[in-house]
Amino acid sequence: MKSYIKSLTIFTLLISLVSLPLIGQDATANRILNNVSRTYQTYKSIKAGFTIDIKNTQNNSTIKQVGTLYLKGKKFRIKLTDQEIYCDGKTMWTYFKEENEVQITKYDPNAQEINPSEIFTIYQKGFNYKYIGESIISGKTVQKIEMTPTDKTKPYFKVKLNIEKASNKITNMSVYNKNGIRSNYAITSFKSNLPISDGFFKFDPKTKPGVIEIDLRK
Repeated sequence: MKSYIKSLTIFTLLISLVSLPLIGQDATANRILNNVSRTYQTYKSIKAGFTIDIKNTQNNSTIKQVGTLYLKGKKFRIKLTDQEIYCDGKTMWTYFKEENEVQITKYDPNAQEINPSEIFTIYQKGFNYKYIGESIISGKTVQKIEMTPTDKTKPYFKVKLNIEKASNKITNMSVYNKNGIRSNYAITSFKSNLPISDGFFKFDPKTKPGVIEIDLRK
């Protein structure tokens, strides 16, 4: 039996599109992130293509993945090459394609790790932050913010966000783990307010004939 967290190293799940108080003393970062928050609150749903580069700085190895993220309120779904993650806000299903196996767990919004579903909301709670400047990337002005978790027991010690200045949209998130793992998430496509049903975020075993169901909620 595989573990989703073990196989992808840093993923657990957290998603909330409500406005939350920002922690920190950097007025510029505060203003930028408030603009970002207002932008994302206008979206009823999000579909985003992304890439992940996971680099182990100790042995200089790199793992690359491509995926698609769907968000609707506290619900999300992540499609990756070898697995899919479903969450309806209460229950999480992790489906491993090669094994035709699905693990069922309770959704824990207080999990220790970071994953793609947090890229648009991670800044909202539990961080000190500072503005570190602007740069031009692919012809667009990008604002950069560095964040450090207030909970020092987290496995990561720093997160960096790139925010497109003109649109107030997050385009990149880099996570620096204490074990030398650096994960970079880049948004490659973005659509909002698509008509997505609530059922889309629940795993249906009928769509996977012969699937092995492992319920870990007990």
